Amino acid sequence: MSDTNTNTNDTVASQKTTENINPKKADFTQKFTKIILILSLLYFVWYIVSDRFVPHTSEARIRSFVIPIVPEVAGRISKIYIAGDRPVTQGELLFEIEDQDYIFAVEQAQGNLELAGQDVGANTAAVAAAKANLEKAKADLIAKEANANRIFEVEAKGVVSKAQGDQARGVLAAAQQSVLNTQASYEQAQEHLGQQGQKNAKIQNALAALSQSKLDLARTKVRAPSDGVISYAKINVGHYAAVGSKVMTFIDSDYFWIEASYRENNLGHITKGDAVDIVLDSSPGDIFTGEVVSVGYGVSFDKSVPGELPTPQKSTGWMRSAQRFTVIIKFDANTVDKNLLREGGQADVMTYTGDNFILNGLAKVSIWITSKLAYLY
Repeated sequence: MSDTNTNTNDTVASQKTTENINPKKADFTQKFTKIILILSLLYFVWYIVSDRFVPHTSEARIRSFVIPIVPEVAGRISKIYIAGDRPVTQGELLFEIEDQDYIFAVEQAQGNLELAGQDVGANTAAVAAAKANLEKAKADLIAKEANANRIFEVEAKGVVSKAQGDQARGVLAAAQQSVLNTQASYEQAQEHLGQQGQKNAKIQNALAALSQSKLDLARTKVRAPSDGVISYAKINVGHYAAVGSKVMTFIDSDYFWIEASYRENNLGHITKGDAVDIVLDSSPGDIFTGEVVSVGYGVSFDKSVPGELPTPQKSTGWMRSAQRFTVIIKFDANTVDKNLLREGGQADVMTYTGDNFILNGLAKVSIWITSKLAYLY
């Protein structure tokens, strides 16, 4: 009987304890649930508002000029000076193509020119030298025009300053003047040939052949188009380099920008000149500044072939995917070490489309958190 009373008393005490604890647990659970719901609602509101006024994207890439290095003459590679992933300076020798055939072609062209000169009794040496200088100046102009056009392209987008564009124009103008000067020297040398020699078809053809052979010989030495990095050079001595075939890949290290992919509903308030904060995967914990220079106006989506019926796009779910557009962003001058920038590197971008103190402040906190999380990936 005593044991039964004891058990009964324990059961009653346990029930009283449960009754005392359960209300507290229920109250805590309700409060916690309310807090989670409130936080979720606040985040949802923040997501909708920030998407329009301080849009953020993690779909951003560092971009630069990527140039395939292709030989302009064919032959086996005899020397390689630069392997992959190596910084180079403008004009630095990358590799050489066997030049014996091209040296022979120059000697043959020189002999043909001398024979043509003997036929008309003219001294062609000075003309040949002037012609060679002219062709060299023209080749130099072509290379500098290509480099200048790359700079003008990013200048037009606002990625580089006008001063850098003006510097490129100065280099291009000097190359153009050099062509004019060598052209004048060549014409003067032609006049010294005399009227008969100047118009002689054999001499003119021989001069052209000699200039072409010298140009081909010079092209057996392939050089870097500007300062940058050579990447992907899976070749070795003896590799046959065909005309126009890619041998190396060159990445320009002077000009970098960001191509950020924004959803279409992010673009409503983004305009040229908007400030941005940038977090680079290559530099976690750091935040760099920049500004929007252009907003894309179109994307490629039509896969139909001319003359055939269009193929409708198929939906892959109950919600269609958001269309993305490219926004070009430049770094603020001297705010980022170029050693951190690599073609194709990933970045997060926060864009500030107005002066709202609260929204911009919350966005600053958000991008700061993102910069710290960059240590994890």
